[in-house]
Amino acid sequence: MSGAPENDTRDKANRVYHEAQDRMSLLPNYYAWIAAHFADQLRGNVLELGCGAGFVIRNYIDRVETVFGVDLNPELLARLESQYPPGKVRTACVDLRGDWHELGDYRADVIVALDVVEHFEDDAAFVEKLVRHLVPGGRVVLKVPAQSRLYNAMDEASGHFRRYDEEPLARLMESHGFRTLSMRHMNPAGAWGYRFKKEKKTNFSKTFSPGKLRLVNALIPALALLDRVPGLKGLSLVGVFELAR
Repeated sequence: MSGAPENDTRDKANRVYHEAQDRMSLLPNYYAWIAAHFADQLRGNVLELGCGAGFVIRNYIDRVETVFGVDLNPELLARLESQYPPGKVRTACVDLRGDWHELGDYRADVIVALDVVEHFEDDAAFVEKLVRHLVPGGRVVLKVPAQSRLYNAMDEASGHFRRYDEEPLARLMESHGFRTLSMRHMNPAGAWGYRFKKEKKTNFSKTFSPGKLRLVNALIPALALLDRVPGLKGLSLVGVFELAR
């Protein structure tokens, strides 16, 4: 049947992603940690790309007017939308590798893309699409894998084309009319652990059992304190960028 192999591949990818989201639900402290890096800079109407089941959204939903959640998995989107009053959160099933026509002429005050842009070989084209769906003076929040020298087999298995350093990320955004409001390293302890698993050809989270994920969740308040130590580089970079008016 025409299209069957492609559909089977997509269904398998959706199942794998769904399973990963179920595993990551064991880390509520991790998502609160992520949101703490940018939640105070959110406002108005937010578009979150690759939102999954909304684990980060729950940590900033009370600060904004509405959230438009975009993901490729319809089951996760249905789960997300059902958690909030009508009109507070709406969703759309969008393949971000496409032209984003599902978004129409929607423009957000803030676009949040966490662990997304590194999956695109042409990251400049991705940023161009962000600009089209942002109001003048709007903001973009990016969380990306940090430290290009850490790139290894796990990144390849995760579909990462690159890891980012501060200056190249800032240049990428500035070349599209953004100025950098903040850029911070996150999770130095994770960067240390990443080095010891560099030969594993799988997603980083899959190298942890559910029990270890629960232990990590309990340790996160202490691990987060390392973000404040000057000079320590993390596993991730979190940047907030503002578009010129």
